[in-house]
Amino acid sequence: MTINSTLVRVPGTGEISVAPPGTPEPTDPATALAAPWVGLGLSTDDGVTISRKVEREGTSSWQTLTPARFVYKSLELTVKSTLQETKGEVLSVYFGGMAFTETTTGSKKYRAEISALPKGDIRALCVDWTDQISAAETYHHRLFIARAEVSETEDAQWSRTQEAQWGLTFSALAPAGSSTVLAVWLTDDPAVIASAAASLAATGNSSGGGRS
Repeated sequence: MTINSTLVRVPGTGEISVAPPGTPEPTDPATALAAPWVGLGLSTDDGVTISRKVEREGTSSWQTLTPARFVYKSLELTVKSTLQETKGEVLSVYFGGMAFTETTTGSKKYRAEISALPKGDIRALCVDWTDQISAAETYHHRLFIARAEVSETEDAQWSRTQEAQWGLTFSALAPAGSSTVLAVWLTDDPAVIASAAASLAATGNSSGGGRS
């Protein structure tokens, strides 16, 4: 058996960040993102939902009831979260690029327009999460999507019984140029490499496994 509880990962904390399209891929999974990246801040304890959907259709033949092969129709990669901070960048992604400006210099009063003509609002996107197993064992994961856009927003209810929430879904867009890379996953977790995972498994088995 290959069961090993030390290879279970729990995304204990994380954040979604956005940047202008064309922002280079981060070089590693653990270094804090610098400008032009902007973090979208707190989200509900549901965290982030990553969804990958591949639509395929089987061929039909006279001689067999089962498909001889599949024809791929579409691929969708989405990132869904409900944000809790009511700030400029969150409202901008929710309302398709809306931006606040000061009404008069020094007035500390701000105004934004919601367009009657929806337009594209493409962003680079990073989803970061960290699993801190112990003081000596912390793993970082970072999902980078070079081109993404909000494809769906949830109703935002304003009431006195809860904070304002901004539920939205980002969808990955086709890569630019001739690239076939839809997204990149960066991590310092050795469990993703078979030989390292086997070594971790052996260490876990010899020490009784489990978290510290």
